[in-house]
Amino acid sequence: MSSQSLFPFGGAMVAILTLTVLFPLLCQSVHLDIHVPLPQGCLKYHALLANRLLGAASRPPPPSQTEKDAADKLAQPSEEVDLFSEHTPHVTLYLSDFDLEMDAPKTDSAGVVAALNQTKVDAFLNVLSSLNFTEILDGNNCPLSFAKDQSTNAFYTINGAYTMLPIESTECLQTLSTTLLHSLQSYLRYPIVVPNWVAELPEPSRSAAIYRSRTYGSANVLDGFQPHVTVGFDPISDTPPAMHDPTSKDSLSLKDQSSLQWRDDTMKQWNEAYKQVRETCIDEVQGIALGKTSVGGTVLASSRMGYWNLAHNVKDDGPHDANQKGYYAIVE
Repeated sequence: MSSQSLFPFGGAMVAILTLTVLFPLLCQSVHLDIHVPLPQGCLKYHALLANRLLGAASRPPPPSQTEKDAADKLAQPSEEVDLFSEHTPHVTLYLSDFDLEMDAPKTDSAGVVAALNQTKVDAFLNVLSSLNFTEILDGNNCPLSFAKDQSTNAFYTINGAYTMLPIESTECLQTLSTTLLHSLQSYLRYPIVVPNWVAELPEPSRSAAIYRSRTYGSANVLDGFQPHVTVGFDPISDTPPAMHDPTSKDSLSLKDQSSLQWRDDTMKQWNEAYKQVRETCIDEVQGIALGKTSVGGTVLASSRMGYWNLAHNVKDDGPHDANQKGYYAIVE
């Protein structure tokens, strides 16, 4: 997990993805992500396009035609984010470790361990349902658009294993994030562990991040809030060459080990496509969802625990996420 800042734009960006590893529930940890699922539209299309390009570029070539069986095993993409089936394209508003577990996990008659305390979960969901998001935003719409990385002037950023599309940090997104953290602060798990990467920040950013972590369970809120969409997580490409096992099926070529150039080349291709439509590529927040975290700061598509329509404030536990297959043919 990279300890550097995620985005150079808009000041030092703390790594929200550090907190996003989904530990087993039995390990007394429930990392939940309250987020904006990208609605069907221009932004989602281009997020899926970036993810598709990264997946294709991360697939190593077969070693030889005579080793077809081995090649089939080797030629798996190292990209771990799959926005088409496994993960939900989203913008995180608030992510933390919440105290929603059973004091002593129980096993039902079928042998399934029930680690969540349903009473706690219901109370947590009721807090979200009680928020009148329309009123919070004074009835205004909440636009979504990609932002430039100020250090590269591109509409993407690569930090370690992560590839992300920065989102314009608007007042409405900041308001939603701040409202959520204040409303859910009482459900945080204590003691709160400050991420290791915070120690590497320069002062006064380090002290501010420690305070936000200990107070709100996340360093990536308030002044640390930098919205983005994660479209790639490729830990293999971020591994120093000396750590690669040349006999491993996951090992990259020496050329790929020496740099992250292939990812940057891929995203430059994406960036050129996006720049053609950037002036009109603006969508709006349709709702807020709650789900469990997964690899690389993603949200499991199958983990949705609730959805709240921003316009009408109606809670909906159904599969409210946009049909990703609708864009599959376009991107492919």
